[in-house]
Amino acid sequence: MKALFRYINVVLQALLGKELDAKIKHYFLTGAYKSVVMQGSIALLTFFTALFIARVTGDTGFGVYTTVFTWISIISVGATLGLDDLVLKQLPIYHNKKQGTKIKGILSWANGLGLVVGVFSALCLLLLAEFSDIEMLHQYVDYFYWAVWVIPLFVLMHINQAALRGLHLFGWGQFAEKFVQPFSFFIILMLFYATQNYKLTDEHAIIARTFSFLITAIVALWLLFKFTTTYREEKASYDSHHWWGSCRYFALTSLLYIVNTRIDILFLSWYQVSEAEIGYYNAAVKLSDMALIPFAVLYTVTAPMFSTLYANNRMEELQNFFTKTTRLACLVISAILLCLVLGGEWFLMLFGENFREGYPILLILCITKFVHVFVGPVNYLLMMVNLEREATWILLLSVLFTIVLHLILIPSYGIEGAGYATLIGLLLFEFLVSWLAYKKAGIVPTVLGRFFIRKNKSSK
Repeated sequence: MKALFRYINVVLQALLGKELDAKIKHYFLTGAYKSVVMQGSIALLTFFTALFIARVTGDTGFGVYTTVFTWISIISVGATLGLDDLVLKQLPIYHNKKQGTKIKGILSWANGLGLVVGVFSALCLLLLAEFSDIEMLHQYVDYFYWAVWVIPLFVLMHINQAALRGLHLFGWGQFAEKFVQPFSFFIILMLFYATQNYKLTDEHAIIARTFSFLITAIVALWLLFKFTTTYREEKASYDSHHWWGSCRYFALTSLLYIVNTRIDILFLSWYQVSEAEIGYYNAAVKLSDMALIPFAVLYTVTAPMFSTLYANNRMEELQNFFTKTTRLACLVISAILLCLVLGGEWFLMLFGENFREGYPILLILCITKFVHVFVGPVNYLLMMVNLEREATWILLLSVLFTIVLHLILIPSYGIEGAGYATLIGLLLFEFLVSWLAYKKAGIVPTVLGRFFIRKNKSSK
């Protein structure tokens, strides 16, 4: 086994090339190994959990579960206010400058604000579901009485996990979200299944997920206390004006991003597409998301390094780091996407015989994922190099364009129309953020970035 890991390390070192500094390569590979092992195993568990829910609750039950947690996901990201991205950006800077007072200040400020906004958002959603005439909320009100409490728990978990990653504790900075939450969710689901005469409803699945987030938020908070003991005696120093100025753009960017990726489900519900078809659509989404595990590793590990290299004005190294890591992720993901294209119908039938109806959607989503990883984590790069404001406006434009496409395509083409709208909207977004990264930061995105730079230099 050790020989295998050494061989893999040699291959990865070669793929990253000689241009990268040895310390940067060691930083990336160390974080990447931990992330791949953790996120790969947990992604499989998450996939099989979704598979189990779909098979036991049926396509309609899975559609209800999907719709409810689409609402919860969007509200949760909005309630986080970009505080997770803020601490991820600022903590590496404060840590390198040994500004312990600022570290304590930003952690207490972010957690306090996040808790208040999270609880307020949960209560607002619950009141809307109970008393408003919004049919696609009101029809799920009984489920929301349990599900809304995921919102403040999600906020605290994301802030504290991002804080640990910002302090370069990558393994522990993913432990609660990537390990504790899926495992506790699976265990609670099995307990419900065993105690309910081997039956499971969509409501049981929602309650189980809510309790799993309670456990996860507690673990994330405990880990933060455990690894920040050196700062407890520090007197907190606050730079609230600067923090709020940054996080409001992070907040809008994060909210727009989740809306851009999940608004398809909401529009399908709004147009009263059957819950069974929504279930087929979500099964295709779950499968295509499996391919993005290396990309999740990429932005988890690289975002703090983007911030550090930019803060130290090491732009050539930043370009090298972005291009090499993007190529590595794209190579792996392309192989996974090819497997999904060739065996997609079989994989979908694992959810149930009827789920093969989602295969055309899976093909569209695979193209979408390929475009995303070919360009690379440009959006995260922009947020780490003080271009979050410009990135937010681009994302807003992309979301509005995607909404218009959903309004045009879903009534005529149903779930396939939602897939095409997502793909076309993403193409616009990736083109604009790539242009912004090149014009404002001098970074050439995509896997071809270094190729174009060498070409330009040789032509001078």
